[in-house]
Amino acid sequence: MSSDFTPSNTPFKPLAAARDGSNFTYESLHNRVPHILTDVINDFYSSIQSSTSAAAISEGKVLTGQLSQLKHEMVTDKPLTPLDDDAVGDIDTWNRWLSLYFPTATWYTTPFLTWETYLYRRIATIFKRSEHWRDHDFFAKKKEATFKASMVAVAKLCSRVDALTRDSLADSENKTKMHLAFVEMLQASLWGNQTDLSMFPDLNSEALEEMQARISSGENNSKIVANDTDRIWKIVSQLRGGRVDIVLDNSGFELLQDVLLAHWLVSLGYAQKVVFHSKRIPWYVSDVTNEDFFWLVRAAQTPSLIGTKGMSAEDEAALTGLGNQWSQFLADGTWELKDELFWTGPYGFRYLPTEGKDVWNNELTKADLVIFKGDLNYRKLIYDLEWPISTPFVDALGDIATDPRAPAIVALRTSKCDTIAGIAPDRAKELFAKQEDWMYSGQYGVIQLSPGRWQGI
Repeated sequence: MSSDFTPSNTPFKPLAAARDGSNFTYESLHNRVPHILTDVINDFYSSIQSSTSAAAISEGKVLTGQLSQLKHEMVTDKPLTPLDDDAVGDIDTWNRWLSLYFPTATWYTTPFLTWETYLYRRIATIFKRSEHWRDHDFFAKKKEATFKASMVAVAKLCSRVDALTRDSLADSENKTKMHLAFVEMLQASLWGNQTDLSMFPDLNSEALEEMQARISSGENNSKIVANDTDRIWKIVSQLRGGRVDIVLDNSGFELLQDVLLAHWLVSLGYAQKVVFHSKRIPWYVSDVTNEDFFWLVRAAQTPSLIGTKGMSAEDEAALTGLGNQWSQFLADGTWELKDELFWTGPYGFRYLPTEGKDVWNNELTKADLVIFKGDLNYRKLIYDLEWPISTPFVDALGDIATDPRAPAIVALRTSKCDTIAGIAPDRAKELFAKQEDWMYSGQYGVIQLSPGRWQGI
């Protein structure tokens, strides 16, 4: 790792709120994220009202006050204070990082990625230090409600992928057919990232069906501004019983797309093992926790528990069948779920070989391919900087790209923040002329590859 690159000493300017209110970072800090925190407070108030425990109600009122205090500190540009220990296991790392790199930071002067991750870790701390609300997922209702509202689209998609998988198995020697199926599965996982409840809170079944139709028709291809799919396929097509890791982002419909991709890879024999990496604490509104993952599998196994209105019998049968297979994959170890603390820690992913060495040495370098899903994971991959837009993706990754043990790293991201790398200059010029906010509109995506030890493939 370059010795002159530290969280507070970066080669390019980090994203930070413009005092004149002219950038997306300011809009997020001034409006979007305080609104999210208000939603957390309001939803938690509803949970308090539903409690029958006087002690829980009393404690809930205290926690509400702490959440309100946090919001006040944010909007009035107060310092980022040290986190109180909540016994999760990473507070020393957080506080040491704050003290070492951002000792005088305030909300409006610190980089976007710094204050935003600090916010979600501090929210979790408030709940984790409590007696009665320690395991409360303050985003659970929103995550589950959105998935329930899209069950018809979920069942249709599962039926489609079930048929696609069976068709692939019946003609697995047809390399062209395998390639095309992989393209569809990978792009579905990419565009599933549009279902981010921190950016698009009002998704419904109709919108998800329209999104899936655009994927299947190829209509979205022009919105992929950097596309290494064919290079990725060259690696995947050579795997026989390989290992693929997926660093998850959003729960619900995006998680479903990721699970379906894993299902296809295992069913066709490209992967013998898939390891999903989730978050140990509620994170960024809709990020996947272990319970979110298991909830999705249970919902697929028994869709009647969620609601089958409008679902065809054929689609319901496909959904149930896949859910049973996924449960078996988890039971026999074909699929594993890991929730390492590094993913909700303060460090960017270029620090995996040093600050996340257990994850890097014992997990990711054991994989043939690691897929990083979503906007936040992308920002942590390349660091939240004003990169020259044509900076090669591999160059922006640091040591995790050049380590001789490095797996192939794939980024699947719909862009919701104004940092990006690996975009051809002419393409960037065209995009800015067409839509000034294209980088944070959520309408454009990237499929980018760092080949790692597959260099030359």
